[in-house]
Amino acid sequence: MATAFNISSSDIESGKAMAGISYFGIPGFIIAMVTSRENRYVMFHAQQSLIPTILFVIRYLPGTPGFLDSIFGLAALVLFIIGLINSFGGKVQPLPLLGELAYNFGICKPVDTDVK
Repeated sequence: MATAFNISSSDIESGKAMAGISYFGIPGFIIAMVTSRENRYVMFHAQQSLIPTILFVIRYLPGTPGFLDSIFGLAALVLFIIGLINSFGGKVQPLPLLGELAYNFGICKPVDTDVK
């Protein structure tokens, strides 16, 4: 999967810590964006980190029904943990179910192999 995103093994090794930090909400995302913009591994995980952050924010919007509040909170927690494990473990793997949505944010796109 790393080759689909043109992520080198040196980017993975040097970016594990910052990729993990990107999962700690808006501040973590901003820190990763400011300090490691050139590292494609960090940008991949920063992009993925927006999904649990958005779920967490939606959870606290006024008028969110209690059952949705619980579902969004649990989903955010599970995706946060999976993201941390993937980022510190050197994996380039989208988060389950919602990770594909993160590609629409356009921070780190896979390399298009069909273009010649």
